Amino acid sequence: VESAPSPTYSNISSPTYPQDWQETTLGEVCEIKSGSTPSTKEESFWGGEISWITPKDLSNYNSVYISRGEKSITAEGLKNSSAQLLPKDTILFSSRAPIGYVAIARNELTTNQGFKNLVCDEKNSHFRFFYYLLKEKSDHIEKLSSGSTFSEASASLMKSIPILLPPLPEQKAIASVLSSFDDKIELLREQNKTLEEMGQTIFKEWFSKYSADNPDDLPEGWRVGKITEIIIREPVSYKCDKKDLDYKGKTPIIDQGSNGLYGYTSREPDFIATKENPVIVFTNHTCNYWFIDYPFCAIQNVLPYRGKNGYDEYFLYFMTKGSITFIEYKGHWPDFEAKDFIIPSVEIAQDFSKIAKPILEKISDNNSQIQSLARSRDEFLPKLMSGQVRVSL
Repeated sequence: VESAPSPTYSNISSPTYPQDWQETTLGEVCEIKSGSTPSTKEESFWGGEISWITPKDLSNYNSVYISRGEKSITAEGLKNSSAQLLPKDTILFSSRAPIGYVAIARNELTTNQGFKNLVCDEKNSHFRFFYYLLKEKSDHIEKLSSGSTFSEASASLMKSIPILLPPLPEQKAIASVLSSFDDKIELLREQNKTLEEMGQTIFKEWFSKYSADNPDDLPEGWRVGKITEIIIREPVSYKCDKKDLDYKGKTPIIDQGSNGLYGYTSREPDFIATKENPVIVFTNHTCNYWFIDYPFCAIQNVLPYRGKNGYDEYFLYFMTKGSITFIEYKGHWPDFEAKDFIIPSVEIAQDFSKIAKPILEKISDNNSQIQSLARSRDEFLPKLMSGQVRVSL
């Protein structure tokens, strides 16, 4: 790559961008299609073979590509609504509540009205380049969005977004550089998924044959009890919010989302976790569980806990994960405290921890790599999209 002067978004006609790049708008280059929702009263419209994506599907999604959401519709449902069947490689952009989630359709699908979807003309626009372009511009689009009930990026707004468009070969080269980071991240996430499933399988083999409803069948030294008997909830001294974000910061901020990372801050860590003294985090509203062995800051409703009375975090992670699942947007910690758990003897729990420890340590190492790769990708993203850094073709 070679360096070049950086353009400014306030003056896109600045002569500092590469001479062979074109000043244009999203609407001039891509077809923008809005999503729609079939009638919820017609049962025949739902449960078919056509995947129907909502912003919620993307909020809990970590990959570049998406193929299916939680719900699907029938051909009749598609026909009797303004929804459109979107082709493979369409870029899905959530345009309301919240704005800025981006994914690529791995196959034909449709979306609800919370999307403005980009269909690229392969003759002059590369879909994966436009995926990264929308990721880079998502904050800008959110700031321009408006609405009386909720903020929304309208079709007219999306069409008017100014862009700098490199020649098609350079679009592909830029997308290739950025994709190399995401492809490695995807491999690490798949490895973590396999490791997580391995740990859960072993845990079930050891403990799932017993039920809290039949305490008389438990082995000697085992009991039914509350989780508060073997954990202690740890306080976080400060709750971060958007003003604490700092791209150049070194301290990760843990949030309630699907990957657990809100961003970075220049604050010193508000919570100390280490390899020798890890912690489990329960996200109060979304019911995610994270095993963390590094110092961090956190947003509101991120609740760390550690083990006590001989029960360590390696055992407790697999014991508690998934025990409370999302029901509605509310605080779920009271449900966590009220639930009956099977509590094995300390000796058995510690034996399981010997197996769980290397699994969780490997997952944690992979997560560190993922964070590093994501930061490198995000550093390159605006520079590549502006022509400040050029890709050798």
